[in-house]
Amino acid sequence: MSFFMNILVIKTGALGDVIRTSFVAQALKEKYRKKNPKIFWLTSKKAINLFKNNPYVYSIIEKEEKDKFKKIKFDIVINLEEDLEIVKFASSLNYKKIIGFVYNNGKIIPTPTAKEWYDMSLLGKKPENDLLKKKNKKTHRQIISEIIGIKNYEKYEPFLRLNLKQRKIVKDFLRIHNLSKKELIIGINTGSADRWPKSLSIKKTAELINKLYRKFNSKFILFGGPDESNRNLEILKLTKAPVISAGCGNNLIEFPALISTCNLFICTDSLGLHISLALKRKTIALIGPTSPSEIDLYELGYKIISKSKCICCYKKNCKSMEKIDLNEILNSVKKLLYEKVTILITAYKEPNISKAIESVLRQKTNFPYELIVSAPDDETQEIVKSYIRKNKKIKLFKDPGKGKSFALNMVFSKIKTDILILTDGDVYLEENAVEEILNEFLDPEVGCVSGRPFPQEDKKNKFGYWAHFLFESAHKVRKKSLESNSFIECTGYLFAFRKNRIKEIPLDVAEDTVIPYILWQKGYKISYSERALVYIKNADNLRDWVKQKIRTHKSHGKLDIYVDTQTTPKVKSFKTEFKGIFWLFKFPLNLNEFLWSAELGILRFYTWFKYFLDTKIFEKNYTDAWERIQSTK
Repeated sequence: MSFFMNILVIKTGALGDVIRTSFVAQALKEKYRKKNPKIFWLTSKKAINLFKNNPYVYSIIEKEEKDKFKKIKFDIVINLEEDLEIVKFASSLNYKKIIGFVYNNGKIIPTPTAKEWYDMSLLGKKPENDLLKKKNKKTHRQIISEIIGIKNYEKYEPFLRLNLKQRKIVKDFLRIHNLSKKELIIGINTGSADRWPKSLSIKKTAELINKLYRKFNSKFILFGGPDESNRNLEILKLTKAPVISAGCGNNLIEFPALISTCNLFICTDSLGLHISLALKRKTIALIGPTSPSEIDLYELGYKIISKSKCICCYKKNCKSMEKIDLNEILNSVKKLLYEKVTILITAYKEPNISKAIESVLRQKTNFPYELIVSAPDDETQEIVKSYIRKNKKIKLFKDPGKGKSFALNMVFSKIKTDILILTDGDVYLEENAVEEILNEFLDPEVGCVSGRPFPQEDKKNKFGYWAHFLFESAHKVRKKSLESNSFIECTGYLFAFRKNRIKEIPLDVAEDTVIPYILWQKGYKISYSERALVYIKNADNLRDWVKQKIRTHKSHGKLDIYVDTQTTPKVKSFKTEFKGIFWLFKFPLNLNEFLWSAELGILRFYTWFKYFLDTKIFEKNYTDAWERIQSTK
């Protein structure tokens, strides 16, 4: 008897379609998580590299070796291909259930949930299929999700994470061309395959580059397909801007790597569009003869739709791309480049809230920001109001007092911002902390950034020594993870994230625990800014210290309800902490510190044991509530 559920996804067609369909692997993993699913994927040989770093796909097989799948018994086969040979193959497999396109009585037919997609495809009845295609208002993501029965499809996005080889290509390319990720680099990919006339003309592309350069003083990377060398040479002759050619012969290892060097990507409805979106680039899509409704930008950019009446015609002689408005592109670029920043201090009866506010107001940064303080108690609110009278960029949110995550969800629903920086009312920031954190977000791949907590105490007493050891250990782990492009867990004392990617925070898991996981599993990078220091006063008595640590353990207890902790294991667990036991005895410099280390090891074991008793035996789990640890104030 198998302990796994085997699911096969078949998508071998156009490479762009393969990329934008990649979201289903994570969606299926989560839908059937209790059955421990293995996701197999059949695709073309060219597309294999697009899945090499995808943690949700168990096994990838190229189309030419598809017979390997005949030995496997599948619980579900999902065939999203209309090709007769593939449809016959899918129907011949050993499965309990098949979804999508199947072979029956000598013809291709859809299963019930795939009928809508079938009717508007090339297999549908003409001319009704073309009319249905034009009338359709659903995105490709929504249609595919309905076929395979995925609810809440908006939480899933195409997945493409660069591997180490690709990151080296990026580093080398930036070095050779003397580029910095702090510069505005715009990728231009206005050609397309010749199935439909989706290209922007040479003349209009050059005009667009020149206008962008005059307005934004940006640098450009020009991309093209294998047959577009001459086209790109003509574009380069007509431009007056600093344009770097990415070449036209890049494979599917190099092409995504080079696209990732761009802060912003302007492209037609082509493979470049789908790679750009999967890599979380700010993206502007130029659309003419194909369906604008099916294109989903995942809140990463804008569609510039031709002013032609010929939109979504799918005709090979379509001239709609000539009616793309270049000024509309420029306006969209301007909107994408502006990012609103909000710093949110959450506080509860904080005697030092003034110090926290002033540390934010003293920030040396070129990024404009607003400051919101959320507090449930009258004492803190009165202090905040006194600051508001002096500084209009400070706002007060009156927290109803039901807990930190509850308050954050309420703030989420009321503010519109791009980057949200979270910190607490009982800490204070180094004056360059905000600048250091926001510099990380110049890379669109970064979804979340952790600051570096640092103890206010010295190491001369036991509790100060413990604080230095724990914070230094966390620093080493984060730094090592950053260097290896691994997952990083953030500190709740100071971290920031792209607010529009997070819709709601669970009330039974701490926000600094769950948010980085959600973003990482979407394909974002979690970064660490070690120079973004936040100063912490730690517990100075055993009762408060133990209480605080057990609460921290509990805040991770239900994490696996909301994220896939098999794909991305918990950072904070007894197992991972036990692996670091040897570091505990490398840290001390004298006998006193050695004894304190031994005591710390025993107490950490005790807190994990107490956590186990509370959660597994007595069912006392983490709950969202304001809880005051007096000695940390």
